[in-house]
Amino acid sequence: MTTPETTPKTSRDAAATLAVPPPAPAAPAAVSAPWYSRFGNLAQIASAVIALVGFAVVIFQLNDNRKKSEAEAYRAELADARRNYATYSDAILRYPHLSDPDYAALMRNHNEYLRYQAFVSHMIYAYDDILNVVRGGGDNEGIKEWLTAFQVDIRLHRRYLCHPADKRFTETYRPFMQKLLKDAAGDCKDVPELVEATKPQGSPAVND
Repeated sequence: MTTPETTPKTSRDAAATLAVPPPAPAAPAAVSAPWYSRFGNLAQIASAVIALVGFAVVIFQLNDNRKKSEAEAYRAELADARRNYATYSDAILRYPHLSDPDYAALMRNHNEYLRYQAFVSHMIYAYDDILNVVRGGGDNEGIKEWLTAFQVDIRLHRRYLCHPADKRFTETYRPFMQKLLKDAAGDCKDVPELVEATKPQGSPAVND
């Protein structure tokens, strides 16, 4: 009987060696960053800080410019309001009798009564304008001073406030001034009406 030919041992060892995969190459050793790279990071941080500071400076300048513009606008409005008030003060000098009216005399002189109506309207307009400006500017001391001046001036005209030539008289002013006029007039129960002794033909009473 014939014995099968056996594979030599050396051949088996060689085949086994070929079947095993070669070992993976070793990972390269970590290379440390050069010493000067840290300065690049610092430069980036510094750039970010500088940009942030620059942005804050721009915001501050814009806010400062806005405040300056508001202050200049307030001064301009106040100057205009003071000029209006100055014209009222000039009217007092020209017509002092109208600042403390003699209603009996006014009711006998229609033209003078018309002048008185214009005088009172001018006075209230001047105060309405300047109080509106100082209130808008948040000037508390100014508000107090001008309110006191208004109350002193308007108290002498209470009778006219209660019985104006036109009942829509107070509606021509701002709501704040309308309230001041209403407070100055009071309930008007004790205030006699204003009735002209003579009225030109073709001039019907508006209150009728």
